[in-house]
Amino acid sequence: MRIVGAHVLAYYWRRFRYRYRHKFTEKGLAGQWHLLWRKAELPELLDPRPGTMKKLIAPPDRYWADPFLWKRGDDYFVFCEEVLYRERRGYIAVIPVSKDGEIQGPSQPVIQEPFHLSYPFLFEYGGELYLIPECGFANVLNLYRCVDFPYRWERVRSIMEGGQFFDTTLFEEGGRWWLFTTVRNPRRLQLPDHDLQLFSADSPLAEKWTPHPRNSIVQDFRRARPAGRLFRHEGKLYRPSQNCLHRYGGSLNINEVVRFDESHYEERLVREIKPDWEPGYVGLHHLDWHAGVMIMDTQRLIPATELQQ
Repeated sequence: MRIVGAHVLAYYWRRFRYRYRHKFTEKGLAGQWHLLWRKAELPELLDPRPGTMKKLIAPPDRYWADPFLWKRGDDYFVFCEEVLYRERRGYIAVIPVSKDGEIQGPSQPVIQEPFHLSYPFLFEYGGELYLIPECGFANVLNLYRCVDFPYRWERVRSIMEGGQFFDTTLFEEGGRWWLFTTVRNPRRLQLPDHDLQLFSADSPLAEKWTPHPRNSIVQDFRRARPAGRLFRHEGKLYRPSQNCLHRYGGSLNINEVVRFDESHYEERLVREIKPDWEPGYVGLHHLDWHAGVMIMDTQRLIPATELQQ
């Protein structure tokens, strides 16, 4: 792992704080992640303007993060990481939301495991809906299939094992499927925010994925870790990522992928979106778009007495 200069200090600071990233306390304040919602055309992802978006606030005993959208009929469903403060272990939940961004009912757990789950990446293949959640600390990457939308899911298989994989994101290009994921290797003093790796296969359901020869394709706390699905605009490909240099999920990046094939990978930062539209916001680390709606997440600091921890 190549870390130089100021990144050395940032690395050890991040390593110290990593286990406490969700409970950000300061002068009687506590952090709570919640969601942001807005109708939008796909090109607006290049400049999402989170300050203009509707807030979907989690109940005071939990937080919501890593949202992915899916639409059935006239209804939208937000799949996200949900964490109850008293349990501190995430699971995948779904929240029904109207086309106008009104929550239609309480969140419901849909995938629960003995280990932490987050980042429920959704994709459709062969007429069926699949989900790959982050379960990095279980040393496995699991694939689930929906058997009764949106509440019933079954585990299909493990598509990767023997490593800690974080915020896995799939992308299909010309019949080839690409898997972006950050990795953690404790023996190399490695955190899941620095090393982005890329794999490919002929199918998203493949049991064996080929590593890219340029791995790790990005080595940088400022832009490695994925932050939502890739998207295209005017022929250009963009990859959202997190800036984790100073804190987990500190801000959101939009990166243009300028060279991408089986032998090369290169991207450049085109925009950084910071949580600076309103006092009290300290984190912003996810972006998704589906069927005319954009969704993000953000972390706010509020009096600790307002949360049920």
